[in-house]
Amino acid sequence: MFNEADVLRTTVILTFVLTLGLFAMEVPVALGLLLGGLMSSLALRLMIIDATALMQAARTTELSRREVSRFNRRSFLKRCSLYAAALTVGALNPYLSFVSVFLGLLMPRLAIVYHLLQGRIKRGT
Repeated sequence: MFNEADVLRTTVILTFVLTLGLFAMEVPVALGLLLGGLMSSLALRLMIIDATALMQAARTTELSRREVSRFNRRSFLKRCSLYAAALTVGALNPYLSFVSVFLGLLMPRLAIVYHLLQGRIKRGT
């Protein structure tokens, strides 16, 4: 099986490989994909850090439902603000393609599908 570090590594590698491949054809598309992919990698890393911090806090102290909900909401809003910043820059900057920024933000989902398919192929199912 795979873990979050595998998904993060695959996302970064996939972002750079696709960006280098697209630089030859369309520079705004490549730059938009780079921005979206790096921002999604940053958001994924932030999610990993926040989840680890929550688990460590739950291990040492008793957390109420309200505290966990507040922590999760704050973490979610931080990630949403990163996504909003990337999409805003992609929409306002004439040197970036908005669609490629959006597709770059979906890069971790593509990495997860890749790892799921790779695991199924290895298991033979």
